[in-house]
Amino acid sequence: MPGTLAPEYPMETTRYRMIAVAVLVCFFAVGMAGLLNYFKFRSTSDRIVKERLMVIADSVNSSIHSSLTLGLQFSDLAMLPSTMERERSADDLILGIEVFDTEGKPLYSTDRLRAGRNAPKAWFDAAQSSTDGDGDWYVDNASESAVGITIKNNFGLKIGYLAVRFSADRVSQANATVARELALSALGVFAVAAMLAALALVAVMKKLQRDIAAVEATLKSPDPNRLPNAVRRGPFGAALRSFFDTVRLAEGELQKLRITLDRGAQR
Repeated sequence: MPGTLAPEYPMETTRYRMIAVAVLVCFFAVGMAGLLNYFKFRSTSDRIVKERLMVIADSVNSSIHSSLTLGLQFSDLAMLPSTMERERSADDLILGIEVFDTEGKPLYSTDRLRAGRNAPKAWFDAAQSSTDGDGDWYVDNASESAVGITIKNNFGLKIGYLAVRFSADRVSQANATVARELALSALGVFAVAAMLAALALVAVMKKLQRDIAAVEATLKSPDPNRLPNAVRRGPFGAALRSFFDTVRLAEGELQKLRITLDRGAQR
């Protein structure tokens, strides 16, 4: 019947809109949580990779210092290539280890193809700019990604740089794998959260609809001043009592005005 369908249609529309809002909120919350987790993982992963490769660089640097302590020349360390090769093979992420002087000229390298080439400009610039050329440095540049340290002699003088070149593609692939796993997990969490939110809203809206229907029936009843127990205990009970009290006061005032007007008319 039109009289019964008309008031229900807005409630149904409101229910659908609230469910849509709840789903959007769940999507935003889960999506933001997934993004934050991914960027946190990526930051931690990059830091661990740097620290992991820096351990290799420090190990080779310690070997260089041991040889220099024995009085050997920096450009004539016969055992250094084998030490570098051993350290390179210890980690499959490492593509090569290279040592070059303060001018960027190569001295030692585990890669024969790169042994005759100067250090990449990105490496040399990073080494020069890292705390005025005396600190650790890092370059993220596709195939030229590397972490490095400054090499000093026993007198604290800078004599060269050591670079540990690694596969940035492998790091990116690992990050992409984690991103896919996080996305799938986030999708599952979103589906469960959206379903629970929708079910909770449906239950709440149904109860609200029953309460509104009871209030409407009370207002349409011949004696609306008598509130049923269900309405009196419901969320609108106090408001209805206040409304009826106000109506009664208004009716009393109107009645007094009518009496006053009738007396004035009779005179």
